[in-house]
Amino acid sequence: MVSIIEGGLTSVPGFRATGVEAGIKHGGLDLLLLSSDKGPIPAAALFTSNLVKGSPLQITKEHLQNGKLGAVVANSGCANAYTGQQGIQDARETAELVAELLDINPEDVGVASTGPIGTRLPMDRIKEGIKKAVKQLSNSWEDGTKAAEAIMTTDTCPKEIAVELELEDGTRTTIGGATKGAGMIHPDLHATMLAFIVTDASMTSAGLRSALQKSADNSFNMVSIDRDTSTNDMALAMANGLAKNDRITKKHPSKKFQKGLDFITTELARMIARDGEGATHLLEVHVEGAENRKDARIAARAVVGSNLVKAAVFGEDPNWGRIVAALGYSGVSFDPSKLSIGFKSEEGESLILLRGKTTSEENLIHAEKIMGEEEVRINIDLGAGKEHSTAWGCDLSKEYVEINSKYIT
Repeated sequence: MVSIIEGGLTSVPGFRATGVEAGIKHGGLDLLLLSSDKGPIPAAALFTSNLVKGSPLQITKEHLQNGKLGAVVANSGCANAYTGQQGIQDARETAELVAELLDINPEDVGVASTGPIGTRLPMDRIKEGIKKAVKQLSNSWEDGTKAAEAIMTTDTCPKEIAVELELEDGTRTTIGGATKGAGMIHPDLHATMLAFIVTDASMTSAGLRSALQKSADNSFNMVSIDRDTSTNDMALAMANGLAKNDRITKKHPSKKFQKGLDFITTELARMIARDGEGATHLLEVHVEGAENRKDARIAARAVVGSNLVKAAVFGEDPNWGRIVAALGYSGVSFDPSKLSIGFKSEEGESLILLRGKTTSEENLIHAEKIMGEEEVRINIDLGAGKEHSTAWGCDLSKEYVEINSKYIT
């Protein structure tokens, strides 16, 4: 059983974190520091599939070649992406300073950035921020929340969660996580979205990466705010082994740990979708009856990412025709005459389309009331098989356009 506990990153024994104001952006916390008390420990990361990758991602990937990290530093307010060789040097220098102050090797430091693309990091401010963060590091819930706040850009709230669970050998373990993401969200992680996850479970780096990939495929990779995949998307996990459980490996995974990790990443994914730029509704699309798992995923992502569907959700309009259209161009194979579509929220549930035929005017009127709730679920049955998948997103509002029409000005 997975039990939610208070906090996020610092709820896991053996990790300290904080967030400080370094002056990288206009006001607020903007630099996160996460540290392992044991020094370098098994770590793994998933990175954006975007061809243009931010400089921090390139450095972090390089540093993870031995499968270990001892600390992570991340900033908001500047992506340090498409900044050439100087951007690489700035990211490397950031890792070097953290390493020096924590007495670890530079190769044991992960680096992440989020913000406008094409601008260089203000290194003087970065350096002062790191010095301040090292002094402030703690395992308090407050500093864990500050860490989550420090990576926010257009987010309206910090996103963090922690859980406890029992593994197969009876050992209790803890998993904590924090993420950011509000716009430029359509992750395709082989992970702008950043996610940091820590655990006290004993794991190999290969086992951790395998578990993280499985979780991301059904959570982070099923979120779409605006169909734009960032240059800086990254999901990074660390495991310090303090729980002293039977070691989890790629060949010998733990179903119970996977369940806990899946819960963490799914909840973080839902937080991202709920806090999408300008969002007024959380949109969940559940597809079942697909011929295979891949088709179910593609269909769910097509609907949750459709601008017309998202606009209809903003207008609280149960325009099922747009859903049919999105499914039709998704590339998924199904018989339109077997398609069923329904809407669900706290207001109830209404089946609009049943095996290719509309149901009743009363159901459509009820669907309008359903669409007025903050969380709306679209249920789709393709009638082609037994596989299913779920995706998350939000509505497309006027505020989203306003935010992104003047993001760097």
